[in-house]
Amino acid sequence: MKQLFQKTPLWFLLIWIVGFMMIVFNMIQSNSGNINLIALLMISVANAIRVWKTERSLAIAFLVVAALSLAYILIYFYRYV
Repeated sequence: MKQLFQKTPLWFLLIWIVGFMMIVFNMIQSNSGNINLIALLMISVANAIRVWKTERSLAIAFLVVAALSLAYILIYFYRYV
């Protein structure tokens, strides 16, 4: 466990904590899936930045997931705003 925290950057852990809190809050308080998509977008971009040098194909996959999440969020806001 100690080794895991030494290898993982602090900014990455903070983004994961914020994303997890957003997902848990959405499960308890609200019915909107957009909060989950925003959390998924944040976590995917953070993962892509973290693994860009070592595993570039995985980073590209995370960026594709982030782009799809962003596209869905924009479509939702365009439709209901």
